[in-house]
Amino acid sequence: MMTKMRENMPLIMWILVGAFLATIVFSWGMGGFKTKGELDGVVGRIGEREILYDQYNRLVQDRIAQERGADDKPAPITDEKIRQVRKEVWDNLVRSELMNSYQEKWGIITSDEEVAFAVRNNPPKWIRENENFIKDGQFDRARYEEFLRDPRSAEILVSIESEYRSSIGNQKVIDRIIGPVFVSPDEIWDEYAATTRKFQAVAVTFPLRNYPVDSMSITKAEIEEYYTKNRASYERKEKRKLAYIAIPVTTTREDSNKTFELAQETIAQIKGGEDFAVLATEMSEDPGSAERGGDLGYVVSGRMVKEFDSTMFATEPGQVAGPVATRFGVHIIKVMDRKRGGETGDSVRASHILLKWKPSTDTDERAGQTAKDFTDAAKAEGFTKAAARFRLEVKETDWFVKAPTGNIPGIGALIPAMDFAFASKTGSTSHVFRTKIRNEDNYVVLQVKEVVAGGVTPLAEVENTIRRTLVSRKQETLALEAARVFRGKVRDMQSFVSETERENLKVDTTGEHTQRDFMRVFGSDETIGKMMFTLEPGQVSEPLSNSRGAFVAVLVSKTTADPAEFEKKKAEIEERLRRQKQNNVYTDWLAQAEKAVGVQDNRYLYYPDY
Repeated sequence: MMTKMRENMPLIMWILVGAFLATIVFSWGMGGFKTKGELDGVVGRIGEREILYDQYNRLVQDRIAQERGADDKPAPITDEKIRQVRKEVWDNLVRSELMNSYQEKWGIITSDEEVAFAVRNNPPKWIRENENFIKDGQFDRARYEEFLRDPRSAEILVSIESEYRSSIGNQKVIDRIIGPVFVSPDEIWDEYAATTRKFQAVAVTFPLRNYPVDSMSITKAEIEEYYTKNRASYERKEKRKLAYIAIPVTTTREDSNKTFELAQETIAQIKGGEDFAVLATEMSEDPGSAERGGDLGYVVSGRMVKEFDSTMFATEPGQVAGPVATRFGVHIIKVMDRKRGGETGDSVRASHILLKWKPSTDTDERAGQTAKDFTDAAKAEGFTKAAARFRLEVKETDWFVKAPTGNIPGIGALIPAMDFAFASKTGSTSHVFRTKIRNEDNYVVLQVKEVVAGGVTPLAEVENTIRRTLVSRKQETLALEAARVFRGKVRDMQSFVSETERENLKVDTTGEHTQRDFMRVFGSDETIGKMMFTLEPGQVSEPLSNSRGAFVAVLVSKTTADPAEFEKKKAEIEERLRRQKQNNVYTDWLAQAEKAVGVQDNRYLYYPDY
């Protein structure tokens, strides 16, 4: 048992470190084409600590091995999964370092007694589920106690204790962060009421468009006054513009011929006795049918693309047809059954194996090498000159600000490119990135074209926007005044109806809504929705307004929140609200802590698509 556990120690340690940091908030409430020789080997810095590429990449590879599973039945690892693993490993490193920093900063100490108690009374999940500690389908504490007493366990226990010491300290940090979170009884009741009570009303609307205001009537003094009072609203983030070249990874004729050859080889295997369904599961690139052995079920004529459809209906049950080329790729079709007639005509039950048109590894590598050669030339002779020599079109992005999604106009979501853009000076040329542009794989190289520093947007740039805002405000004032005049003429539902008829005003019904719903008359306006519950049926509201215009409403009906049902759901609502608050507090703290400690992420230098 001990030998087997020692062999699994790297995996065990990863589970201990990763699982804690990935779940702590919720369980407690919350090398691209550059060579390493060109870099300093530092993939990032967290405070004073350097994160070395080798260290980080080893953790990534260990985690990928864990995700892949047993050697005899490895799970497929997609590029998206690899990117996800890289992110999780990085996030875990950052959070671990932040936790250690704040344990020291706040003087948090974890005693030997606390660690010993945790190890003895709360064994790690990997131990609780380990077959060596299972008896009659249950975790056997006696076996675990024997393990704790066994001198041969010392090496594993030292590692477990070290991780528990860290995790207990981390828990204390988090407890200190989220400890003050409190959910009041009123908050719980309001949350329940907001999602269960419903009202229905009729309202007369005074839309803004009925009260035109000449934009030139807005004076310069009014604009300046508004700009001064709302100066903070015009704080702008630093923005950048990139020049870039894109080299598409395009399927060649040679690649297509190889796909056809593979299809012919597969057909030969099937005719030689290989099971069609097994080959479809292993080879087909149609995810919808591959897991069913390629089975498409019964298909009526006209449902598939022309080439596929005609071949399928021309094939007798039990026969295999192909290769059939469509815009999706090359298909191998097997017909199992045919039904004649019916309301929709003949139908065929068929299976297929789809081999998609795609570039070969050689084609991909050639495109990548061209991008690398261009990068070297651009750094030596200039971006534009190199592009002309390589006959590549230089495109430019629109202006953009730094965003966590990494979305760059014209290029798409590419976080490492976003990091490069905001970590580099004007004129800097990137290394090679790989990404999809309009669903096509491309290698791209970027140059920082222009930079606009952050700060307050000058009045001249926002003057027209402010003018439109002030026009809308004056329109709302006029609409609200009209609503007040109307409200002064009505006392109840009867006078409301007669006055709207006399003035030929349009009356709308809201429909039945909770206060948080989108309402036909008022739009999304929880303030108005909540106010409606202060009225009694038949009562007329005071004038209301929002960006749509002004309103006077009469409450038709309302429901009340059920106290008995509330008592049943009270604990659940309180827990949900507490979790939400704790998550928000923790997330805000984490962002502030990263700024305070200092986190520098240089992974974009090492991975073209992390």
